[in-house]
Amino acid sequence: MNNRSNASRLGKEPVKKLLLRLSIPATIGLIVSTSYNLVDTIFVGRLGIAAISALSIVFPIQMILAGIANGMGIGSQSLISRLLGKNQSIKASHAAGNSIILAAIFGIIATLIGLFFSENIIRFFISDPNIINLGAAYVRIILLGSFSLFYLRAGLNILRAQGNYLLPMFILILTATFNIILDPILIFGLWKFPAMGVEGAAIATVASRIISCIMVTVILFSKINEVDIRLKGFAFNTKIIRDISIVGVPTIMVQLIMSITIAGTNKILEGLPLNAVYIAIIGIYFKLQSFVLTPMLGLNRSFVPIIGYNYGAKNYDRIKEALKIAMLFSIFVSFIAFLAFQLIPGELIKLFNSNSLLVNTGIEAFHRMNLIFFVVGPAIIVISFFQGIGKAIKVFVVLAIRQIIVFFPILFLLTVQSGHPTLWFAFPISDSIAIIVGVILTFPDLKKLGIIDMLLTHKP
Repeated sequence: MNNRSNASRLGKEPVKKLLLRLSIPATIGLIVSTSYNLVDTIFVGRLGIAAISALSIVFPIQMILAGIANGMGIGSQSLISRLLGKNQSIKASHAAGNSIILAAIFGIIATLIGLFFSENIIRFFISDPNIINLGAAYVRIILLGSFSLFYLRAGLNILRAQGNYLLPMFILILTATFNIILDPILIFGLWKFPAMGVEGAAIATVASRIISCIMVTVILFSKINEVDIRLKGFAFNTKIIRDISIVGVPTIMVQLIMSITIAGTNKILEGLPLNAVYIAIIGIYFKLQSFVLTPMLGLNRSFVPIIGYNYGAKNYDRIKEALKIAMLFSIFVSFIAFLAFQLIPGELIKLFNSNSLLVNTGIEAFHRMNLIFFVVGPAIIVISFFQGIGKAIKVFVVLAIRQIIVFFPILFLLTVQSGHPTLWFAFPISDSIAIIVGVILTFPDLKKLGIIDMLLTHKP
């Protein structure tokens, strides 16, 4: 392989320059990608609190879909980058083909769920018929069009595995622009289009992704793509699927656990007075949280292939340097996000709806949920590090403890004991416990690899 190719730069270009060059387009791409849910909710928020609550109920389902897409994408990205680091281009091609096969399989499954179970899913979390109708209408369209999400993420991560971040950024910016344009047209019925409400928001999202899929397909089968995707590369290979899953499944489980957390929270809050307001607040908070963390997640997108490539090539000094830079940046971004939630929560909530009850209740909730948000960034970088080297099981255990074993009992106890004034403290309490457990579980591995000594002595 040409040493000046995108893939080889992962092992040769100065780490600081490489992280910066790859992170900027990745961050921009993530911002526009995250904007799908955020923009949908901002426009739908004009339809009232019930509409926001409906999208909040649907949000965990979208997170599961995105988690599967991201997990398989990151798994294939990590595998392809490691294979390219070992100069095994044919195996990298087969890995790319199998990642697309996985996208098709998950797309079929999600479509069947959308056809037959959309209303049942929403009805499980809420009894309000208006919210059920709104949520089912939205999620049905999202599920029916889910193959566009899976295929898009697979294609973009094949390009990212080679260190090519500019094209994915361009594709995401262009199609997010289409989504923003289509949202008000289809939701409110502009330019002789019928007003479709929440269904219009879902159609705009799916249509935009389909445009992305067309563009990605053209690029993957062009000379721009360094991974030669051939027809024979689409033969189902259980070893490749296993290798993708080893890295990808923990990411899926992370997203699944987070989805269970939000869905379970919605279910617990459903039994309280003003449940629609509380559920709307949860949805707004998590969507804003995803958005404000995009600079750090953009760094993460470039961090994983750098770690994977250099781990495969046994360039351990580059791994240590990349980890240190990523840690410092993640601390900075997390702290800025923490300040935003603490200082201007009312202004953030008003982006969606200015209802006084929603805003006042939301301000109190944001202040309490966000108490130790500044540690989120470093935690994500640790997760990404273990994904990059193909070892992420311990991270999954920590997240399971935080999101399910600890969080739900605390939330239920606080809800039953005191109701809304204290229930929001369940978030920082469970985060604190998870951090302690996480340090205990990951410390031996980080110590063995020399990461702890490197961080403490300030040497790359």
